Amino acid sequence: MRRSVAARLMRERLAPSDVVVCGLGSTARAWREQNAPHPTYYASDPMGMAPALALGLALARPDRRIVLLEGDGDLAMNLGVLITIAGAAPANLRVAVFINDRYETGGGQPLPNAGRISYVTLAAGAGWPWTGEAHDEAQAARLFAALLELPQLGLVAVHVDAEESPYPPGPGPTSQAEDRALFQRRLSDER
Repeated sequence: MRRSVAARLMRERLAPSDVVVCGLGSTARAWREQNAPHPTYYASDPMGMAPALALGLALARPDRRIVLLEGDGDLAMNLGVLITIAGAAPANLRVAVFINDRYETGGGQPLPNAGRISYVTLAAGAGWPWTGEAHDEAQAARLFAALLELPQLGLVAVHVDAEESPYPPGPGPTSQAEDRALFQRRLSDER
């Protein structure tokens, strides 16, 4: 399954009030392709910080469901955050990790121990109350729906195809500063 298909499956299941946080690179590109109406915060460097940003947002805005879309390479840079999130256990945080066993945006290098890492096992071992793993589109659709119906913290690991890398050079449609300002306005306007 392509990452953009997984992103579409998530978009189709989100509520209008959901807030999305995107990890770096491929995940952000796949989400931008969806043209989703949800307020979205696009994390920037350093790698591995998107989960901590999503946690902070979930704690600051308990009135909103926060959905983190994260790549496995990005999450691999900060696995300790799984423990921190489990300790805080915000009931409004949901996480989808797109697994392709490589640092795709940076050139397609394989992750250390690629093919043997289980993010659901890591999360469960850190104390997450609910996890699921999808290997195809039907499983992803079912698990995304289940994730979003939860009354508590949860994580779904979705296996996606490795895609061509590196990406074309050049900035995205908006700068990071413009993305951040738009995100802040959207959240302020919806209070």
